[in-house]
Amino acid sequence: MKKLNQILNGIQYKGLVDERSIEGITYDSRKVKKNFLFIAINGYKNDGHRYIDKAIKLGAVAIVIDSNFECKNTNIPIIRVKNSRQAMSKMSANFFNNCSSKIKIVGITGTNGKTTVTQLVDYILKYNNYASSSIGTLGFQGPNGLSSTGFTTPESVELQNMLQTLSLGGITHLTMEISSHALSLCRVDDVNVDIAVFTNLTAEHLDFYKNMEEYFNAKLKLFKKLASNKIAIINNDNKYSKKIKNYTKAKILTFGFNSKSTIYPEKITMTLEGSKFVINFKKQKIKVMTKLIGDFNISNILASILICDSLGLDINKIVKAIENFTLVPGRFESFKKNNNGTIIVDYAHTPDAFEKMLSLIKKIDNQKKIITLFGCGGDRDNLKRPLLGQISEKYSDKVIITDDNPRFENPKKIINDIISGFKSANYSIINDRKVAIEKAITKLAGTEVLMILGKGIENYQIINNKKYNHNDVDIVKSLI
Repeated sequence: MKKLNQILNGIQYKGLVDERSIEGITYDSRKVKKNFLFIAINGYKNDGHRYIDKAIKLGAVAIVIDSNFECKNTNIPIIRVKNSRQAMSKMSANFFNNCSSKIKIVGITGTNGKTTVTQLVDYILKYNNYASSSIGTLGFQGPNGLSSTGFTTPESVELQNMLQTLSLGGITHLTMEISSHALSLCRVDDVNVDIAVFTNLTAEHLDFYKNMEEYFNAKLKLFKKLASNKIAIINNDNKYSKKIKNYTKAKILTFGFNSKSTIYPEKITMTLEGSKFVINFKKQKIKVMTKLIGDFNISNILASILICDSLGLDINKIVKAIENFTLVPGRFESFKKNNNGTIIVDYAHTPDAFEKMLSLIKKIDNQKKIITLFGCGGDRDNLKRPLLGQISEKYSDKVIITDDNPRFENPKKIINDIISGFKSANYSIINDRKVAIEKAITKLAGTEVLMILGKGIENYQIINNKKYNHNDVDIVKSLI
């Protein structure tokens, strides 16, 4: 519980504010209870300003609105702010006691690799007996285990609540994914990030952003706000890294295959079971063995080593933990059929991720035949669909097109968009994703690799506005 004037500390506003007690804050009118503060924000589909009357009826005792919205007189304080979503971040931090300043926070942003780096760092810290937690695509690692949040980075109210929960629970270190949407929508404006990490930037979310420059500028926001006593860890192999270096005041550390990086690898060997390489770091050469494979995962490991070293861990203890790390659920998760056929489930859903995944299989064993099964989400970036078709055809001996969260869009149109990227007719269409996976595994030979891409460990399929139970990994496990 907080006083209304305390919650608004540090925010420019207009309106009469008193010391009335606020028992909770929310931007969702359905969650309003007695003595709540309701913050009206303009969301993707609904404008919260339309639900002010409902919020008041449910017990809201104060309302925050955008300054350009006209609100009729009420018997409770109406507080006008320039940007209610931005103000919500500060109010949430105030209400939940600004707990990000009590935890060492690593914030990871980039198109690909966020989840793997987050999970790897959290594992290394826990392996070395640190009180660590994580927030990201896989969910929130709280005191009661992992729970889904519905977002890569939750809205500021939920996020600040989580930070308070972690602080009260004795957590000292948090590794979290920070999406471009979270940065654009002010969700992490009042999170005190100690180490910011840039994994990479490739084409994605161009349904939300006008172009790549706008997408990059969203990521850049994280590094611009870093103070000189913070650390920026940057992928030296990505063309956007130089721009980040120019805009941040933080201490810069770099990782990559470039020998000018703070840490870089050499003597790399790879199989479908794992990787071996040597890292060059602080004038030392240290052997690393890992069950993770692919140059992209070596890059993720390099970033994780820099993070953990910056947090004060001994390099040998970091490497030992990496050797014991098995996998990230739904990220290059591998299974074997009795006939030795290989099935790999991965979340890859961007052209860059497809290229890396499929070229990796060819690189490791070019004798293996590749069957790629995937679809594309509806009501999302349709420009990438033909590119995914083109890349899958380039590396695959056969392609199976299926559904992947069509939402309100016609599945036939989505599939036709994918097919437009093909040069040949060496593909099949099986709309029902479960049936497609079952048929592909049944026919899978011992000399073949089946790549099931796009959903990872997602446990649903969205058709229209309804979620149906579906999990690629569970289906695979039931069939082998």
